[in-house]
Amino acid sequence: MKPDFHCHTSASDGSLTPTELIDRALAQSVTHLAITDHDTTAGYDQARVYADEKNLCLVTGTEISCQWRGHTIHVVGLGVDVSNATLQQGLQYNRVLRWKRALAIEDRFRHKKDWSLLPDILPEVGQGMIGRNHFAQMLVKKGHVSTQKQAFDRFLKKGKPMFVDVAWPSLAEITRWITTAGGIAVVAHPHLYKLTSNKLNQMLTEFVEAGGEGLEVVNQPRVCSEQFGMAQRARKFGLYASMGSDFHRPEQHWRNLGWLHPLPGTCRPIWEWLQAHSGQWQADCATPTTNV
Repeated sequence: MKPDFHCHTSASDGSLTPTELIDRALAQSVTHLAITDHDTTAGYDQARVYADEKNLCLVTGTEISCQWRGHTIHVVGLGVDVSNATLQQGLQYNRVLRWKRALAIEDRFRHKKDWSLLPDILPEVGQGMIGRNHFAQMLVKKGHVSTQKQAFDRFLKKGKPMFVDVAWPSLAEITRWITTAGGIAVVAHPHLYKLTSNKLNQMLTEFVEAGGEGLEVVNQPRVCSEQFGMAQRARKFGLYASMGSDFHRPEQHWRNLGWLHPLPGTCRPIWEWLQAHSGQWQADCATPTTNV
């Protein structure tokens, strides 16, 4: 079994179409995959039939932005019913917030730099969901910066001139969307939020109280201190451990699809929850006989 439960397609801010992502997953020997596009399930919808044809276990998923005490947190929903009205209404609400932010970012670039980026971004977004990554990519393409990291460091991240804050729904609210849709809520890449150890524990306490049951423990190809820390927290809070590359595009070679270190043996793997609770997993996915 070679799983990857966190990746993106052109339905949000990835560069590959859903079918191209499936082909890449197969080329990387991935056996179990969740497409978790930002605030949409469109990537899964577009890939489902093709994944069935290719005998790849495709798990329903999405990555939802939310807010906890002034911090933007991302929560992955796995094993969700994509037809659930509560979930889809919530995702639609977040998509409106994303477009409002994009328009505000464009307005700041026009007034402060006399740069217009959105007209060139829109054809690339197409029917997908816009994000700050699209602005970062266009800044690189137009030669304003050398890398996407530089785009964020100079313009787009919190505290920089083009950053636009968003009043996302609360952590408890989006966790409710996921659980109402029959899925498991998983805190994504917890080490990226720059929370103190105490604050992270407080956030996880409230997450569990709201019905959250998962924590992304592995998102790198090699063992690291963050994995040990998150594995300990998964055990402490009784959370299932997930793993995902957060893959967006092939040129980000440090974040390759399926390129993940195995889960620590002390963790309860997320697929145990999926086997027990997800009818879609039971119907479409072979039961794994090993952790990875």
